[in-house]
Amino acid sequence: MKTKLKLLALVCALTINAGAAESGSSFQGELGFGYTSDYYFRGAKVSDESTQVQAKLSTNVGVADAFVSAFANQGLQSADSYQFAVGLAKSYGDIGVELGYLHLEDVPGDARGELFVSLGLDTVLSPSLTINQDLDDSLTSGELGLSHTIDIDVADLTIAGAAGVSDTLAGDTNYYEIGGSLSREFGGLVASAGVDYVDAEDVDSETVFSAGIGIKF
Repeated sequence: MKTKLKLLALVCALTINAGAAESGSSFQGELGFGYTSDYYFRGAKVSDESTQVQAKLSTNVGVADAFVSAFANQGLQSADSYQFAVGLAKSYGDIGVELGYLHLEDVPGDARGELFVSLGLDTVLSPSLTINQDLDDSLTSGELGLSHTIDIDVADLTIAGAAGVSDTLAGDTNYYEIGGSLSREFGGLVASAGVDYVDAEDVDSETVFSAGIGIKF
């Protein structure tokens, strides 16, 4: 319950700051709502069909951009999961760097904290590399991602893929994901729909369908 209240408070704060942003504030934010037929995290299936909420707020603090983000996945017939992150982001030419702290919580289940660093390259296929280090156990996970967006007039088509190694107490898991999504803006709102194929060592491969709507401010 405390986790849900924290998420609600953050979403409300982001909504309030939307008005501030329109008035010339240095804050920038994102707020999105969606549905997915299945939710996977680092190759592991967390829940069947779910509703999701995600929010992010950032501002420039001189040396870098500071950000806070929240994500909630609420299974319609299964477990819920939550993520909260705080960190800094900085660009050096075509190279983007993010580092920070990630809190992960499953309900029912355990909560854990991680440090993360992510490197991205603003070039063809937008390659990125993210490394996560668990603070309680000696567990390190890594993921390499690629993506490309094409304007097909009626919408933006994004093709993306990822390959990673998730280190858990039960052992390492190699996983792969590839998918595509269509998105289009309608008067400040962005609607999207996507399909992804997920394959991992310890789960059956599956096709996942998703849809959502969001706003940036």
